[in-house]
Amino acid sequence: MRVGFFTFWIWAMLVAMPIAAQKEVAVASSRVIVDTSQRFQTIDGFGLNFTAPYFRDDQKAMFDRFIDDLGVTMFRVVPYLVASDWETTNPNSSSEVMNWEYYDNRYSSPIFEATWNAVRYLNRRGIQPELAMMGPVPDWMLADSSTPPKHDVCAPESKLPPMKPSMYPEFAKEMVSMLRYARSHEHLKFQYFSPFNETDCYPNEGPRIDPADAPAILDALIERLRKEGLDDIRLIAPDNANIANDYTTPILQDRKVMRQLGALAYHSYGDQSVGSQVARVHSSAYPNTHVWLSEYGDLNDEDKTEENEWTSYGLASNRRALTALNQGANGLFYFNAFDDYEECMRRLTYYGLYHSADQVYYPRKRYYAVRQLYHFVHPGATRISAIAKGEKLTVSAFENAGNDLVIVGVKEGGPNHIQISLRSSAHLPDHLDLYLTSRTVNCIKQGTFPVRENLVEIDLPDEAVFTLVASDHNDK
Repeated sequence: MRVGFFTFWIWAMLVAMPIAAQKEVAVASSRVIVDTSQRFQTIDGFGLNFTAPYFRDDQKAMFDRFIDDLGVTMFRVVPYLVASDWETTNPNSSSEVMNWEYYDNRYSSPIFEATWNAVRYLNRRGIQPELAMMGPVPDWMLADSSTPPKHDVCAPESKLPPMKPSMYPEFAKEMVSMLRYARSHEHLKFQYFSPFNETDCYPNEGPRIDPADAPAILDALIERLRKEGLDDIRLIAPDNANIANDYTTPILQDRKVMRQLGALAYHSYGDQSVGSQVARVHSSAYPNTHVWLSEYGDLNDEDKTEENEWTSYGLASNRRALTALNQGANGLFYFNAFDDYEECMRRLTYYGLYHSADQVYYPRKRYYAVRQLYHFVHPGATRISAIAKGEKLTVSAFENAGNDLVIVGVKEGGPNHIQISLRSSAHLPDHLDLYLTSRTVNCIKQGTFPVRENLVEIDLPDEAVFTLVASDHNDK
């Protein structure tokens, strides 16, 4: 009799529970709470990095797929292989006068011609890319001795000195001469310019520029841009390798730089992301300054196993993307578009979304994982609140123009049953479509799921990159 009464009591309690609570008793679940009333940053777009001297005409179909299928709207284009090879000797004795006999010869070389062809093709596709320099400056621009940097560097054993302050105008002349040639001679369109790369990872990645010196170098560039009639070009900086280094504060304190700045940009291939830099921006006199993660992905490229392809490039890379967005990034640039030879590393690298050996091009698994975000979230979208309450689950949510809801997640374990609670004073869709990339499928629609009492429930594999979109989404 007691057993019967206890059984009846359990049954009565379950009947009295809300449906969602009953399912939590029956099935282990992770929960996601999406609140459209809590709105954050606007998304500028998503992009790819590539080294333009490796551009060839047979890659155009690949770039078309990046734009039309992946959803790329921005490119960060490196126009030269090694900056120190560009102007190994000072072409004249005046920082005010450009030696165009010298520069015309350099900028019509095969290396630069490949870059101009790449940018020209992007222009035809309606894209104005960012030009981004990498590599050290010529030795004749450097100071005579080295002083220890006051920030973390990738190679502490390096004794490379910084630039002489007297050489800042020379550096500006070299950089702006290239931009002027691209505009006036090649008639190319581009919006942004990043004048130096990973200056805390010298000498291979860029020149040594300590945080306190960055504003003065940018000031010199701005003066030269104005002199040459190129002051519509917006600067991107600091593009530092160690995202914890604070180049941000000195830049935010320079009014001239801030008037010319397009975005503050950083690189990260690990767990640290843009949060501390976004906090500095929000507490500054320029709280609306946009922040980009201009390089992200994974660096374990020489492990070509399927396991590494999935865990490092499919899961970890996309977790880093969502983490940056959740911490306030307005734009992302995946590194790299396709495999190439990296001069800084002196080897062929395999960071690309596309395999490109022997001029045979095809997308890797990582392409489809990146597509889960890039294809569905459009420029101008607003990030909205998405709180993941579950093990090994990272989620971001967005509203595209027209209030189309998009939820993107990376699941690296935990319960396979996911409950998504939608909180909104506005109209919510009746259904959401699920797209999935897993170990076995590549960004494929898995079904349509009803929204019932502001709740959507789905089941996922043990590991997945997934996207939920309004069911009237016009997928290509």
